[in-house]
Amino acid sequence: METRTLQHNTHWVMIGLAVALFSGCKWMPGRPRESDRWRPPEAEKNFAVLYDTNCLACHSNGKTVSASISMTDPLYLAVVPRETLRKVIAQGVPGTAMPGFAAANGVGLTDAQIDILVQGIYKWAEGKPVAKENLPPYSAPLGDAGRGATAYNTYCEKCHGAEGKGGKAGPVVDSDYLHLASDQYLRTVVIAGRPELGMPNFQQNEPGKPMSPQDISDVVAWLVSHRQNPGAAQLATTTDPAPKAQPLKSNQE
Repeated sequence: METRTLQHNTHWVMIGLAVALFSGCKWMPGRPRESDRWRPPEAEKNFAVLYDTNCLACHSNGKTVSASISMTDPLYLAVVPRETLRKVIAQGVPGTAMPGFAAANGVGLTDAQIDILVQGIYKWAEGKPVAKENLPPYSAPLGDAGRGATAYNTYCEKCHGAEGKGGKAGPVVDSDYLHLASDQYLRTVVIAGRPELGMPNFQQNEPGKPMSPQDISDVVAWLVSHRQNPGAAQLATTTDPAPKAQPLKSNQE
């Protein structure tokens, strides 16, 4: 009887030890941490991870020098409408190297992830106020290329050289470059500059004489006029969903 009781008790003790062992296996060596576990791409909600994965290769985070305009530039963020930035991230810019990141056929970013990117990018501008009274519009029709040549000589020649062929800074009339850049990108760079590369913005090109909205539109028209096969440039127009702006008046009108 005592032997049977002992066997019975031993049986239940072994069951208890097994339960304790398997329920407490988190201590076991080699067990993956929760942060190491695989998650589907759409589950990622961290702005830094989303930006570094999808945007950093072309756009700076303020710590790198990038091929395209930095998303941390407060002047750029003061000019570009939020809905436009979101549309560019989602749909890309046809005819340029900017792809669309919205989910298609199960691949890409969700609407929530795109919203996280937009919110995080604009958060970079917090605490860096920009006077908005005299800001030019983000998007506008091309101006007059003839006037643009004069405006270029006033505001741009000292860095980019005579006829845009290069000087202290690189050439801006190279056809390969102009086919990589949309009309809107050229306009954006003229407005915001590339401070990380030493390129001044529209207020700094000529001390005490900021470029007017007409100057900006004219210089962009002059740049666009140097594209070979101008028809191809139609693929690289602005993605601004806002109503098309009215043509700007010249300074003489």
